[in-house]
Amino acid sequence: MDQYAKSFTKPSIRIGTITVILAMVGSFFPNIYLYLAYGVWPDASHMFSAWGSIAMAFGAFYLVEPISYFPVFGPSGTYIGILSGNISQIRLPAASTAQDVLGVEPASHKGEIVGILAICGSVVTNILFLTVAVVAGSTLLSFLPDSVTAAMANYILPSLFGACFASMAVKKLKIALYALPIAIILRLLGVAAWITIVCSIFGTILITYFLYKKKLIK
Repeated sequence: MDQYAKSFTKPSIRIGTITVILAMVGSFFPNIYLYLAYGVWPDASHMFSAWGSIAMAFGAFYLVEPISYFPVFGPSGTYIGILSGNISQIRLPAASTAQDVLGVEPASHKGEIVGILAICGSVVTNILFLTVAVVAGSTLLSFLPDSVTAAMANYILPSLFGACFASMAVKKLKIALYALPIAIILRLLGVAAWITIVCSIFGTILITYFLYKKKLIK
């Protein structure tokens, strides 16, 4: 374990930290260009107002996504997933499926390596398909009936999440028996989506921890 952390985990964290910081700084380059070229720069009140609106909508994901995806991705895969994007739609299904097919545990060293390879493969595949989609996607979609495009827009993402949940539920059926009802009950009660996500994830973690301490699950 020490050798693995020394030769792989620590260098990955160091490189990942640098690349994520560079990506964060690079995201401000368009703003800096607009300021240097045209003198356009928003005042502080507008910036914090815009950030506040985004934080209200997506702030929960700042904590939820890294915690919920980390067991499958590991530290290295988490850095790659954050930088490449489309974590829940593409990276997570790819990593989870690869680990399931090869029969490795998600939180193990082998699981981390398999997940990383799957994520990298999905990035390359994603770029190729995105290139084709950008060039020909809109043309192809125009030939499809509205019912088909509406179904694709409404059900593709839930289907991906359902497939990921099913693959995990088979391994930990006892946890699935209370993890899914938590989310269903909250949604039936009309709880906001982001609150449902937070409560489902942390609620499942707390219940699982309690049952593990009581030796009711392994």
